[in-house]
Amino acid sequence: MKAWLAAALLAPVLAWGATPLSSLQLRADRLVQEGNDWPEQALAGLDRLAVEATDPGAQRVLRVSRGLVAARAGRDAEADAAIEALRAVGAGDPMAAAGAQLVQAVQADTRGRFDIAAEHAEAAVDLYRAACSAAAAACERRAWWRAYVVLYTRAISQGNRVAARSHMTQALAIAQEAGDLYLQAWNHATLASLSARLGEFDVARRQMAQAHRLARLEGSASIQVRLRLNEARIANARDDAAAGRRALEGALPLAHQAHSPRLEALVLNNLSDEYVKNGRPADALAAIERALPIVRRYGDHRLERTLLHNAGLARIGLGRVAEGRRDLERILERWALGGAEGDKATTLREFGDALAAAGDARGALDLYHQERKLTAEIMAANRDTALRELRSRYDREAQQRDIQLLGRDNELKSARLANQALMQRVWILVAAMLLLALVLVALLYRRVRETNRRLAQSHAWLRVQSERDALTGLANRRHFQDVMRDRGGHEAFEGALLLADIDHFKRVNDTRGHAAGDQVLVEISRRLNDAVRAGDLVVRWGGEEFLIFAPGVAVDQVEALAARVLRAVGDAPVTIEGGPPLAVTASIGYARFPLPPHRVSLSWERAVNLADMALYTAKSLGRNRAVGIAGLRAPHREALLDVEADFERAWSDGRLDLSQTAGPALA
Repeated sequence: MKAWLAAALLAPVLAWGATPLSSLQLRADRLVQEGNDWPEQALAGLDRLAVEATDPGAQRVLRVSRGLVAARAGRDAEADAAIEALRAVGAGDPMAAAGAQLVQAVQADTRGRFDIAAEHAEAAVDLYRAACSAAAAACERRAWWRAYVVLYTRAISQGNRVAARSHMTQALAIAQEAGDLYLQAWNHATLASLSARLGEFDVARRQMAQAHRLARLEGSASIQVRLRLNEARIANARDDAAAGRRALEGALPLAHQAHSPRLEALVLNNLSDEYVKNGRPADALAAIERALPIVRRYGDHRLERTLLHNAGLARIGLGRVAEGRRDLERILERWALGGAEGDKATTLREFGDALAAAGDARGALDLYHQERKLTAEIMAANRDTALRELRSRYDREAQQRDIQLLGRDNELKSARLANQALMQRVWILVAAMLLLALVLVALLYRRVRETNRRLAQSHAWLRVQSERDALTGLANRRHFQDVMRDRGGHEAFEGALLLADIDHFKRVNDTRGHAAGDQVLVEISRRLNDAVRAGDLVVRWGGEEFLIFAPGVAVDQVEALAARVLRAVGDAPVTIEGGPPLAVTASIGYARFPLPPHRVSLSWERAVNLADMALYTAKSLGRNRAVGIAGLRAPHREALLDVEADFERAWSDGRLDLSQTAGPALA
């Protein structure tokens, strides 16, 4: 597992820049940095500084510093004491109240409780924003910055890169206000790796160049380690595993040079992930065994979870499947405690692939279905975040227009009052001014109508966009669910369903790049649309999977439709810009519901599940084929549940009739 969360692991307490500070503040900052690896020495140094802390502001800084060092070292009693001390003065000092929330956020973050950490971080952000607006000169921007990093960590753990980039962008603005070179370099490097993961490689290159420029000015070995870690993530986003491994191996001596055991553990964690993915499980376990004592010494539950994840994959790779399964159970329990849905989805996907490679098809299929469901929820969260940002932007524009209209209305009222004062002396002028006022009112009325019309168009456009897949233009899962609701298909679904999955699509991304993969998805989407009838619905179901709903297809026509879709996908290779054409095939699972002979009523969700099982059977039979459910001897819903529980056994027992259609032969 890539340590995207661990990318933020050490940031909240690492080196702070050279912005002019009081002597005490600067020394406290350096001790917080030291405390990340050597908490005993740092806390002793802060005790010595306490003698010089004579004013409330200096005492607050030392309390927050002690709380951060203790929280990151897993010393909960000392962190709690700092929190209570900050709360005691928090009512009269908003900056102290914000500091208490920040220490609680870092404490929960170290324990791996990202949900609790995010709650405290959001409270800290609001308090710092208000306190810094009221007293900009006393603003503790570095603490404010750390609160945004905790929110970034939470968003990454949920797989919500849209929200993660928003938090990092706001953190960068604060680091720039503080003039802190280290934090700015860290921000630019993190934004670069996020951009690469979103496919924006030109943006990533510019951001990484800026990070290097700032790191050269800052000059520490630890920031160079951070840049290497993000360069490795960018290389992996480009499918250049060798470059990523070189970046990590180069980071290890730099971490040692920085005298930072926790940075070494972080680099070893990322190296273990690289070794697992490149077929070197023994090397991965060796790296993990070096890193685990370090993270356990500091009580760092978050990075420990990631290391245990990689250890489980390595054990499965070495043939120790039972041990790997036990590791999986422990890891899923820990992810559930932290509310880390994105990490849980990654765990399910990577362990499913590992079990499949080890020959455990049933275990892999179970994890596959869990991961698909969770990934759909994560995609919905990303979509909702993007829609909220769009709506927020449109609401701000509408609010600004309202303010402008109100300003003009106030000007009009002022003009009317002035006219009334002149009425007794200049009647002609009054008449002219009244006429002018009427003209202005008419113009304003027309403008308000035009503004409302545009707002209505914008909301309609947002609705359409939310029901369309941005890449292919096909309907998305939400649109299909709306169609099913309108048709009343939740209790008695009727019609043909075809679930198609592009064969070996990951290989396309791995060998030809994600841009080529996108071209394949767009072209296959076009071919599927051409292969179906005007009344059929083609849906991008997720990733490389497509759903076709054909309500009017007769029972004796559905097999022909499946064959037509197979030919549409595989008859001709897909043209790829900048490279040779690519042969593409698909596997299809399909059925016409209700299923003969008993025609038991079932919901559309269960119909999709049966088509998905037929699709998995098509893949297990060698891919490039369609497997259809021709008949199902299940006279009632309980019997149908038995078939769903063990699809292969139902087929072998004769309760299930399957038809098979081979795809086009590849040249």
